[in-house]
Amino acid sequence: MLDHILIIDESRLVREAIAKMLLSCGVSKSAIACIEDMDDALEFAQFSKISLLICSDSYSDKSPEEFRAQIIDISTVKNLPLLVLSQQESHEPRSQVIATSAEIADNRICLFKPFKQQYVLSALFALTQLDKFKPLLTKLEHTPEINVAIDTPHGKENKAPQQLIKPSILVVDDESSNIDVAAGNLRQLYRVIAAKSGEHALKIINSGKHKIELVLLDIMMPEMDGYQVCSALKNNPKTTNIPIIFLSAKSEVSDIKYGFDLGAVDYITKPLNGDLLRARVATHIRLQQQNTALADQVTTLRENAKLREDIEKITHHDLKGPLNNILFETYRLADKAAAKSINKAVNNVVDMINNSLNLYKIEQNIYQLTPQRIDLNQMITDAINAVALVTKEKSLNIALSGFEHSQHILAEPLLCLSIFNNLIKNAVEASNNNEPIQISLTHENDHVTFQVINHGVIPKTIRATLFDKYTSSNRQSGTGLGTYSAKLMTEVQHGEIYFDIIDEQQTMFVVKLPSA
Repeated sequence: MLDHILIIDESRLVREAIAKMLLSCGVSKSAIACIEDMDDALEFAQFSKISLLICSDSYSDKSPEEFRAQIIDISTVKNLPLLVLSQQESHEPRSQVIATSAEIADNRICLFKPFKQQYVLSALFALTQLDKFKPLLTKLEHTPEINVAIDTPHGKENKAPQQLIKPSILVVDDESSNIDVAAGNLRQLYRVIAAKSGEHALKIINSGKHKIELVLLDIMMPEMDGYQVCSALKNNPKTTNIPIIFLSAKSEVSDIKYGFDLGAVDYITKPLNGDLLRARVATHIRLQQQNTALADQVTTLRENAKLREDIEKITHHDLKGPLNNILFETYRLADKAAAKSINKAVNNVVDMINNSLNLYKIEQNIYQLTPQRIDLNQMITDAINAVALVTKEKSLNIALSGFEHSQHILAEPLLCLSIFNNLIKNAVEASNNNEPIQISLTHENDHVTFQVINHGVIPKTIRATLFDKYTSSNRQSGTGLGTYSAKLMTEVQHGEIYFDIIDEQQTMFVVKLPSA
């Protein structure tokens, strides 16, 4: 009994001719597997019991005998019959073309071109001793022969040089003729792998040996139909993103809709149109490659974000050590006022280091806000004191308004310290010598408004993007993160920030935060 006859040849004409000979002997169509590539054939052999191997000797990477040995290694077959289809032509008499006694002892027979039906069947009978081949031998004397002669240079088909790795497509159909039609239209641009059952298709994909980029799936198959295969693939996280195109003679709207509901990306009715098949496959392969590239970019971004967070944490740890040492040494200073000033400045630096990690978390929408009641008057005073040296050097006059009443906000001290330090520092740096700076606080309804006005205007070229990342009017020392971080930190606290240009002479920044 023949379970599966495996025919391996690079020529589709040879495979089809040999298969036709086998069918004329009564071999079941489902028992015949025609495959072009040795790797695909080996994959097929892993999940199917091979009773007879018919293999061309045209492959450069391994001989038919070596390939048979591989199949024996992965299967329970101990003595696999091998019919070698030689690419050489023979002018020997017919009795010498079939086999030598040594070849038969090795369960191997070599045939030379042309592959006449009488020689093929004689070889099959010699290898298998099956009666289904024997009765035809006497009839062949009076019936037309099926001959195979491929007229190509040096007895081999021309091959296009392989420059790129072809995308792999899995064609699943219980009819070999349908597989051949699909493969014939696609193999020039894609690597086509075939499966003749749903179970075999799932084994090929789940094995992970091939990177399947698209599945052409027949619906009407015995035991496990295409709908069941599609469901199995879509329910598996590892295979759910593989696009599936159904191939079926079914053309009812309900059948097509059901296929899409299961997760298919397209539906092509049989008989297959070559131009339509190639166009649909090209479209979905391109979309799949784009989706894969996008997913890779997302993965890279996540890895980079994690790396950035790790570096931030390490940097914070390394910076805090020396700063903590400075804090410790301030207690030894005799000048307590200076010690207090240094202590406060260092604490502000530590807080700003912590804030850089907070900014990253805000960008990633993972920041957990924990607001508390803050004395805004004192915070603004601290920010002014932080730039007192520059203010004195430039003889700037900072006029305060609304500070006669205590203003309290519901916010986070570290975030607010960064916001107001940035805005006041920018105003001082942008002002020319002897110019005034106005800072005011007002309470309106449920929020407190901070306002700072300085002479000088923001260049028109950057006004529209001032709150964007890496935008700065200070070309020498600006990082482009000051106003950007101020905006993010204000908005994460349910506040508002904006600026206005007054008569093209002054710049005003406004920050509104919830009152406490």
